[in-house]
Amino acid sequence: MRLETPLPRLFMRIPPRLARRCAFSVALVGTLLLSACFGFRANIVFAQLSCEEAAVAHPSASGASSLQILGLVSPATVSGGVTLSIAGAPAGATTYLCLDGAAFERAGSEVQHLSSRVVAPGAHQLQAVSYVGGSLSASSSMIDLIVVPTADADFSAALTAPLQSSSQPKELSTILSQTATPGDGLTPAESATRQQVAAMYLNFGYDVAADPLNDISTLLPSLIPGQWGPTLASAGAPFSMQFSGDAPYYHKIPAAWPRVPLPRGYIQSIQVNTNQGGDGIGFGIAPAQADSLPAVITSDWPGQPGTYRTIPFRIPGNWASYLPSLPAGDEHVVFVDPQLRSFVSAYKTTVDPATKFPDALYAGDPASLDSLGDYGGSVAARVAELPLLTMPGESTSDSGPILHAIGGSISRPWAGRVYPATARDYGILTSVKPCTGSGVMNTGLVPYGGVIQLDPALDLSSLGLSRPALRILTAMQTYGYYVMDYGCTDLDIYTATPESELLPYGGLYGNANGSGIQNEITTVLANNILYVVPPVTKRP
Repeated sequence: MRLETPLPRLFMRIPPRLARRCAFSVALVGTLLLSACFGFRANIVFAQLSCEEAAVAHPSASGASSLQILGLVSPATVSGGVTLSIAGAPAGATTYLCLDGAAFERAGSEVQHLSSRVVAPGAHQLQAVSYVGGSLSASSSMIDLIVVPTADADFSAALTAPLQSSSQPKELSTILSQTATPGDGLTPAESATRQQVAAMYLNFGYDVAADPLNDISTLLPSLIPGQWGPTLASAGAPFSMQFSGDAPYYHKIPAAWPRVPLPRGYIQSIQVNTNQGGDGIGFGIAPAQADSLPAVITSDWPGQPGTYRTIPFRIPGNWASYLPSLPAGDEHVVFVDPQLRSFVSAYKTTVDPATKFPDALYAGDPASLDSLGDYGGSVAARVAELPLLTMPGESTSDSGPILHAIGGSISRPWAGRVYPATARDYGILTSVKPCTGSGVMNTGLVPYGGVIQLDPALDLSSLGLSRPALRILTAMQTYGYYVMDYGCTDLDIYTATPESELLPYGGLYGNANGSGIQNEITTVLANNILYVVPPVTKRP
């Protein structure tokens, strides 16, 4: 297997002309010429021999060794940056990483950030070898690597990549134990899927157990990107499309991205949330008008000290008309100020009888539309809801398909988190299911912020679906469904749409015009493959 540019870190420390000559040499004949270029002939030549000996000693990932590569789980699909460290090296040993039998990087117990961009896409093998006094002393099991191209070309140069790796890479067993609840009742197949999902994210640089003790993480917000490109949509576009063009929700899931299938039948019940009519628990969107006056949104969770806050924000005078129609629901309202390009998301919103302003159990701080949409929400994951909501007209108008991901809640959450999520439901590791009052809550296979993709090989156009069902399912197939919260149905799809918009297409539950959009979506999702995939972002 040919390496295009091994030893990138060394390239940064030598003159460009010599680096080019060494890269060319390696591309032709391998590591032995590289050793001559850099003056490490004795060590590199011996490491090359050690790589060859190690490959014989541990030809596959099934071999047992005290020497371990942490941060990768075989088979490992990687793209862009790779974070790893070495554990179990003998005292006084020199350790190398070997790629396809050639030593290419000196390794140690410190965290290393390597780039797979310098390796040809496709299948490779990675191994660590240690030697002491001229003899091979230890070798790790072989890790099968699948290198896939990044999607970086689809993002602006300004965007920085999210980071979610621990200060020291963990073993997969540690990640699983830190996000598990004893007595969760997972079947062997479900446990295996959770392990595969955690491994997929780890290989992509996401530790789903980062900051494991805090439901509202203090660490994860500091790791989200700090720079991004501008908003690309016009001012008249739906609020769902008015975030930065670098927001992960606007980018198609690459065909080469790793995928883990969920067990058949994992999702059986679907609920499409509409804000007026239907179930009445969709999101209300309350945009300020040019003449709207400043108001005060109150956020206060009774019994939780320190939660009382007041948030000055412009809201329309008739804001209460945007409240979802089911008072017993979550009563989510997103207040938007188009002039200031900001929003406040509120949960369990009611009208203050004295001021007539909004009262909420929780309302986020004002957040900018000119952002990635990875903060500012009032859902458990704390992601912005606007870029994931199906807005009025998006599923029914003649303007074309939905051009962003969708999202919602699931009835089986998992305590793990992955970008863009920075939080999870309070007490999930120890709570019973709030909807039933019994049973462990933490039984899921998809972490908060996780992306569920409908089988991309499924031909939706052949199923005779109504326009709204086809558009919603196509969005889930193309951009994915982001897990944002816990709910009582297997999978809820959040919208800001009134049911009246859907009546010409059969409504939610069926009428003379069709079998019902919710019924159509349920049939498709319950009977086809659903995958868990990493978020689509610029890679480190």
